[in-house]
Order: sequence, then C-alpha cells, then structure tokens
Amino acid sequence: MERLLRPLIGEDVELTTALAPAVGCTRADAGQLEQVIMNLVVNAKDAMPTAAKSPFAPPLSHSMILPPGKHFIKHGPYVMISVSDTGEGMDRETQARIFEPFFTTKEKGKGTGLGLSTVYGIIKQSGGYVFVQSELGRGTVFTIYFPRVRRTPSTPSAPLQSHSPPPGLRNYPSRR
Repeated sequence: MERLLRPLIGEDVELTTALAPAVGCTRADAGQLEQVIMNLVVNAKDAMPTAAKSPFAPPLSHSMILPPGKHFIKHGPYVMISVSDTGEGMDRETQARIFEPFFTTKEKGKGTGLGLSTVYGIIKQSGGYVFVQSELGRGTVFTIYFPRVRRTPSTPSAPLQSHSPPPGLRNYPSRR
C-alpha cells in the first residue's frame, strides 16, 4: 500500500511502516481494509498542516493497557493496525463524535464527514475494534484490532467467506 499512499500524502509528510513478519490472518475484506488504511492516512496528513514546521512533536504511546477483568473486547488473539500522526490532535468532545456520520473537523467544503464513520462500519463488520488516542498539540493514534483466525493446513488457499456485498454494491445499505 505504500506505493498508493505516497502520492496521496505528498513529499513533505514522512510515511513510516513497521510490519510484523508473522502477524497472522484475519477475516476482513482486502479492499475494505485498504479503504480503512487509506482513509486514516489521508486524515493523518490533513491533521498535519504544519508538519514541515514542527516535525519533532512526540508521538503518543501505541500501547493500550486493559485493566484485569474489565475487558470490553472479546478475549482472544488479534491482528493490530495502528496509524498515528504528529498533527494538531483533538479534544475529548471532538473524539467523542468522530465516528458519527456527517461529523467532520475539516473546514466547509473539504470533508463529507463520512470517512471515519465508514472506517468504523468496516471494522465492526469485520468483528474488530477501533480505539483513538489524541491530545491537543501532540497528535492522534488510531489503533485497530481484528480477530486473528487460524488457517488450517488442509485449506491454505481456500477463500474466506465474506458477508460483505460485492464490490459494486458496497455503498448500498444492507437488507439483512
């Protein structure tokens, strides 16, 4: 995806990826997963209008500590994706609304307010979770957890069953 992302973010923003070699498999539509990553990376770029002036803003921690016995996600192994920026950050009131349809932090005419609500819908449809950590002046981190699945030796190349509509119908509401 780096080749797709580089032209979208421009040359004044640094793109760094850190990939784990044996992270495992998850049941998520590849096209939708690309849409999630692309949306988060473009939003990160938009949150850094002064990136060239302040490239040394310290990023937030990528770890999340859940207190024992108070988990709000299902127990089990997960594949994690994290997208962070060193942009302006968000206050708590903004963070509470970012996944609402038609809510945008962008100036009028610059955003539809559907990007993060679509991201949220794709992640939930795939059985995953998304968390946001943000602090004004320090940036934002989106951390996504998809349930990891085992791939059995007898079906290494078997396609995973998807409950998402075909590619041409993804934008239409489900009739389930």
